[in-house]
Amino acid sequence: MSNYKEYEGMLSKNSDEAVAFLLQKYGPAQDDYFRERSYRRFMDGEIKSIQKGKHSRTSEGLFCHHIDENKSLNLSNFSFIKVNKIPFESQKKDRLVYCDLIEHAVLHALIAQETSKKLGFPGYMMYLIPKIEEWYLDEIIPASPWEKNCYNKSFLIPEETVNIIKKMQGKLDLPYCNTISDYYEHKKRVARRLEYGKLAMARERKRKELEQTEKYKEIEREREIEFQKKSMEEFYRTYPNFNNTDIHLGTPRRKLIAMLYDYKYKNIYKSKKELDLSMKPIMSNKILEELHSVIFNVEDDER
Repeated sequence: MSNYKEYEGMLSKNSDEAVAFLLQKYGPAQDDYFRERSYRRFMDGEIKSIQKGKHSRTSEGLFCHHIDENKSLNLSNFSFIKVNKIPFESQKKDRLVYCDLIEHAVLHALIAQETSKKLGFPGYMMYLIPKIEEWYLDEIIPASPWEKNCYNKSFLIPEETVNIIKKMQGKLDLPYCNTISDYYEHKKRVARRLEYGKLAMARERKRKELEQTEKYKEIEREREIEFQKKSMEEFYRTYPNFNNTDIHLGTPRRKLIAMLYDYKYKNIYKSKKELDLSMKPIMSNKILEELHSVIFNVEDDER
């Protein structure tokens, strides 16, 4: 059976059935995720990080997934472990399961579906789907040896990748591109928006060089007005659901995260500050895209 057919089959299961399937496929873990003594010392405030057990199987292209992620968020994140007082039992080897990248995304999609997106969803949207797109749609082959192992293990051609992501998104009532051509067109729109940003930076450097002359200042004002107009037109073509909102090309990242918190994550994260901390590794354009999708869904619900 091809990888793709197995992934489709997993999507027809619930999360417990999917875990059982993966345990049968890859076997159980041979060590705990963290060392217990180190874990206890970390929880007592004696040390700032936790020593990991010998659970890694990235040499085989496999990720390690916490089975109890259907009960709690971020079980490998030091801050979340301490704040939420995660018991060590969730880190034991019998609470771990192995999976390749696509299987990992499927597990998170199933958990998100079963918990109304309260659990599993942040990792799915912020890490797993972007990584799948990067590897198999943008066709960026990772450089590090362990990531190359994972890349090869779950390899799909672009058409299969779009189809499996669309099926996962369907589990969560989220839209996605219908074809690989749709995906590439979307990427072009995003690239054009980024190019406008680069042009703006170049124009700013030039302005500083010539700003001493009043004539230049007047010309620059006229050009800036035209540039801003074109930039905003392109921005709202790319993100039509931001029309009639106060979201624009220069909206600060902190404000976008605050809005995401109000729309989606207020029942998941304790505060906007905690959400902001969780999203530190996420690029601003991914945050912008997720907020756009959220507003799209909210508007659909209101209609």
